[in-house]
Amino acid sequence: MLKTKAIGFYLTAMVMLMTAGAANAQTADVGVKAGVNFGSLHTSSESVSGASGKTGLHVGLFARTGNTFYFQPELNFSTFGMEYGYDGETYAPMFRQLNIPVMAGYKLIDNGHVNLRVSLGPDVNFNLNSPDAPAGTAYKRFSVGGVLNAGVDMGRVTFDARYSLGLTDVHEGLGQRPGVFGLSVGFKIL
Repeated sequence: MLKTKAIGFYLTAMVMLMTAGAANAQTADVGVKAGVNFGSLHTSSESVSGASGKTGLHVGLFARTGNTFYFQPELNFSTFGMEYGYDGETYAPMFRQLNIPVMAGYKLIDNGHVNLRVSLGPDVNFNLNSPDAPAGTAYKRFSVGGVLNAGVDMGRVTFDARYSLGLTDVHEGLGQRPGVFGLSVGFKIL
């Protein structure tokens, strides 16, 4: 029941953000981006020990519409990993995901050549693989999170620092939720 309400909330938020972005769509940029991820799995289980994150990467496409206030949907392929101990065994799940963040943002500095911007919004994640998990358990294929992003545009080049926090468990038995910090560089192609 709680999952259904969370999904409904995020779908409603995405529609509202799309409407706000379309109403403010005075400029539009489309670009490509790539970068590095530093992931972790936060857990509520006391049975998990020695957790350490593994570095991954991401590549994707973004669109940005609007001026001072803007709307930015993205489509990214993303990887990150983790290593932890559970019940005397060591597990090293590596996640390969399709991420769809949908953000609304504001340009703090907007002088045409250099922009400093912040954005936030929901992030929908689909696992494309079956990460290593304790026997008889599995990681979920679908999860929802929230994204906080800060970026700088210098002409057609973009730089971003982002934190994505999982809002739903990716493994119910271990109470794990991902947290991924990413750094990226992009290029506006349109």
